[in-house]
Amino acid sequence: MRNVFSLMLVAAAVASITTASVPAQASAFTGGTITAIAPDDALNIRKWPSTASKIIDAYPLDAPISLTGRCKDITTNVSFRIDGYGSASWKYAQMKKAHVWCQVMTDDAELGWARGKYIWPE
Repeated sequence: MRNVFSLMLVAAAVASITTASVPAQASAFTGGTITAIAPDDALNIRKWPSTASKIIDAYPLDAPISLTGRCKDITTNVSFRIDGYGSASWKYAQMKKAHVWCQVMTDDAELGWARGKYIWPE
């Protein structure tokens, strides 16, 4: 009986140490808000980063949106991340550069692209 109690105590101690040492999982998405469009307009979300690409959704001014953190300058074909460290102002400065599109996830869980200058990151 004493051995069973000792084993249970050791198992509980190992479980608490194991769960305490596991870092918290980060979210795969960064929040954002639709900005810099007319109140009666909507931001088109496109299948690919191009104005010629199919529109898969649209968001009105001030609507929340999920960013994957990936942005791309379509003239240089260079991708970069905005989900790391840095203030929202720094991230927006990167996103609002000419020809930058950012990958988003729609409310229907579909990946798409939107012009970065119309999204304020958190």
